[in-house]
Amino acid sequence: MRAIGYLSQPHERLTRYGRDAESSTRSTAEPLPSLVEQNARFLEYCGQHGFEPTATFLDSDTTPGRERPGLAQLLRHLNEEARGFTFVVIQSFATLGHDATQAVRTVLQLRARGVQLISLADGPIDEAVLIDLWRMHSDPDSDAERRRERLQARARLGQAIGRPPYGYRVGGDGRYEIDEQEAAIVRKIFSLCLQDGLGIRRIAQRLNQDGYRTRRGRNWSMITIRDLLRNPVYIGRYDKLGVSVPHNHEAIVSEPDFTAVARQMAERRTATGVSHPSDFLLAGLVWCGEDQTRMIGVTRRQQWRKASGETAAATYRYYQSEARTNQSVGGYHTRRADELEEEVLAHIRGERQGGEIAVLNIGKDDTALAAETAVALSSGEARLRAIDRKLAQLLEDAAAGDPPPSMLHEAGAEIIAEWESASADLASIKGRAQAQDREADRRRRRDQRLQRVREEWESLNFPQQRDLIEHLVDRVIVFDSSVTTQLKA
Repeated sequence: MRAIGYLSQPHERLTRYGRDAESSTRSTAEPLPSLVEQNARFLEYCGQHGFEPTATFLDSDTTPGRERPGLAQLLRHLNEEARGFTFVVIQSFATLGHDATQAVRTVLQLRARGVQLISLADGPIDEAVLIDLWRMHSDPDSDAERRRERLQARARLGQAIGRPPYGYRVGGDGRYEIDEQEAAIVRKIFSLCLQDGLGIRRIAQRLNQDGYRTRRGRNWSMITIRDLLRNPVYIGRYDKLGVSVPHNHEAIVSEPDFTAVARQMAERRTATGVSHPSDFLLAGLVWCGEDQTRMIGVTRRQQWRKASGETAAATYRYYQSEARTNQSVGGYHTRRADELEEEVLAHIRGERQGGEIAVLNIGKDDTALAAETAVALSSGEARLRAIDRKLAQLLEDAAAGDPPPSMLHEAGAEIIAEWESASADLASIKGRAQAQDREADRRRRRDQRLQRVREEWESLNFPQQRDLIEHLVDRVIVFDSSVTTQLKA
């Protein structure tokens, strides 16, 4: 299994929980290891647990208000290059943000990209542990370290902390005991994967079609199925706050079955038939106008035997509504990739109606444009603060049990997507502010890109084509009977 290290350190060395080491009154204050020490611990951990270290990203100055280019590079790497089961190893939860809510946001961003997160100080970080960590790091009480020690003492006894995972409830002794009604669905999920050979998308589809619902009465999603199949709690292992207790409670599935499912999922994840969004020309730009969701690129490879006995194969590439892909619900809105991409190119070239060019801020005086940009920057920053408040409210609700911590990833997905979109918008505004004095040059570059699409497209390689599309296209909106291409200003 592959592991990626993320190393970070404030400009001033802080304690493990983000307080200044000199001003802290706690005798347990522990200075954050240097980047060199963190890297050594990461490599040592990989060697002890059989991980293959594949990359390391670092931020050498993470004081509040500073950008984190290393984290941004890590997220891009996970989007574009990471394959198979990937673990991200960090020094501690506290290094992921200047406050607890920001750290949670970083965790959810990483989890949204399908990775498992391991803290050398806190252990594996799942949704239930995440709520516990958020509570501790949000607690202004200087006794937060003692509270952590009390929780770890409970963990060493194998006693539940937070909401139990699906398939279990908390028994009289504080440990997990099987909830037979939910456990039956857990066994069904493992059986559908292991015995029927279904992937997580087909499992979610089967459960939703058969009327099964999650603990909160919602549809099953690919992410929920994936996380359930990966969770060692179902073989009786208890992992909380850096404490691991094997054979702590009654298992729902056997260890051989759990291992076989993990192996099967890893093979599926790295199979050549799996597509990645970066393989599609319009990845991240296509939206379904019918159900207002993003459309993602999907590749399907099929094999069949002809009457002559020969084996035939075909590959199908298309864009499909994300709700349909991840949950197998909603309308079946889909477009063949080659047809949609050709139609968008025709819009850009002016060969077909349907392209809509966004309003350009051209011809306005510099003072007016600078004032507009300043307002946009202020609005963008206020939007991010509002989204963080929304995330903090979700964490408060999850800490109270609604939604349960096990559903935090799913419940927070929309907020994380909104934050990343707002963050990208703000970064774009900042970039535009820095480039106001080069407006004429910007227009010239845009015209050059349009010309390259119109005259040189066939001679360009895929990365070059993708770069042009990303710079020119703001959004492609697909309806059942029409397509609209919105170009960037």
